[in-house]
Amino acid sequence: MPYTLTFSKQVEIADTDLYINDCCIGGDVVLDRLLPALREKYGNDLRPNQEDWGWFVWFDDGPIKLAVDVSADDDRSKFQMQLTSRRPRFILSDKVEDGAELEALRELIVRRLTDWPVSKLTVEWVNEPR
Repeated sequence: MPYTLTFSKQVEIADTDLYINDCCIGGDVVLDRLLPALREKYGNDLRPNQEDWGWFVWFDDGPIKLAVDVSADDDRSKFQMQLTSRRPRFILSDKVEDGAELEALRELIVRRLTDWPVSKLTVEWVNEPR
């Protein structure tokens, strides 16, 4: 199942006009901080992108699809991150599931956020409805 991480960190924002919505502001800075470690583990072709709800980077670990989604709260110093793993299924939609791949991603992200350092870091396992 997915993990939700919340934390606080003041980040430098050069131009807020580059963001689609307020919830996107600073998410790119957070992902930029994580990308070197993610690329080292999952490959150099990882490319973050912005949506109307925040920033994301999606990639594969073998047959498992992993996602790191980041959004900011209104004060732009509090962030929420979703970590999700999905297993593709023939004909059916992907199945969200917990596994070793998600645990490894969670450990890597928590270690990098702790090294940054961020404050008020919480990690919550989320049991999605079926």
